[in-house]
Amino acid sequence: MDDVQFEPEQVEDEPRGFEGIIGRHPSMEAIFEVIRRVAPTDATVLITGGSGTGKELVAAALHRLSTRAAGRFVPVHCGAIPEELLESEMFGHERGAFTGAVASRLGRFKLADHGTIFLDEIGEMSPKLQVKLLRVLEDGRFEPVGSVSTQQVDVRIIAATNRTLDEAVAAKQFREDLFYRLRVVPIEMPPLRRRREDIPLLVRGVLGQLAAKGLPRFDVAPAVLEMLARYSWPGNVRELRNLLEQMVVLGRPEHVIEVHDLPPLVVAAQASGEASAAMPWQFGAAGIDFYREMEAIEDRIIAQALLLSGGNKKEAARLLRVNRTTLLEKLKRKRAQGGALAALLGPPRGAACDAAVA
Repeated sequence: MDDVQFEPEQVEDEPRGFEGIIGRHPSMEAIFEVIRRVAPTDATVLITGGSGTGKELVAAALHRLSTRAAGRFVPVHCGAIPEELLESEMFGHERGAFTGAVASRLGRFKLADHGTIFLDEIGEMSPKLQVKLLRVLEDGRFEPVGSVSTQQVDVRIIAATNRTLDEAVAAKQFREDLFYRLRVVPIEMPPLRRRREDIPLLVRGVLGQLAAKGLPRFDVAPAVLEMLARYSWPGNVRELRNLLEQMVVLGRPEHVIEVHDLPPLVVAAQASGEASAAMPWQFGAAGIDFYREMEAIEDRIIAQALLLSGGNKKEAARLLRVNRTTLLEKLKRKRAQGGALAALLGPPRGAACDAAVA
């Protein structure tokens, strides 16, 4: 990777962006221009890009700048809803349509009437639902689950995926006709590693947002910015945001994020031969509190595992190479102690609830 140099005046600039999307890299400026031109139309938009690149932010910006801004913006995360429930979630159902349907329910498409519906991770949709979605795209008509009556809606559809849909089409996993109906206007979000120049702006913007939520206002040491620029960011802007929140919550009283506060995964991304020989702890005349420092290290390691696993404790335990029950017991103890990590874990939910978490 070519070295990225950050001049002092760049770091001090206020975050720049468009409709809440921070960035001034040419790739982002091009996306902002597409949003300006497409938003006033009813054209269907397909937003592609890796997880955490900001696809929902783009969809929300398209809605706010459209003639439908007075209507609802309704997101549907297709990959997070079980397949057997997704049809009901999108199109609604009648009472008794299936076990547990004790009352009729409006679907997301009906809620988004005269507004915008955002179908995130559209590539996870089953072939059956793809057919039903194609009909809605063609004439705005659909039937709720268990109903024989047809409903009509006036909805703009924006879809997003982190999959390569043309490959899914070639593999017969996604309908070709639906793909081209969704991809009237394509917007491809670049990964963060391809717009590293935006990292200082994103850092300042995220830290400002966290401060606005009531967390302490933190600064970032210049060496930290250099390390953040060298990291590959597989989770993109979402990973950067979550990491900064972790650093603020677990941060030291000086309210400055230093190199030794970063998780090993980020520090290890430094170019070979540039590893610092300096120790991350300063032994003064009084020494250090060994147990407090070890507890802080454990907090950071656990927080990083939870960050990488998206909060899934079973996966975090695998990353840490400990039993899930061991991790749950540690988290229970840390919640009870009310330490820094407890702020990331949230309020206690009880031993029975903890034990049920995967």
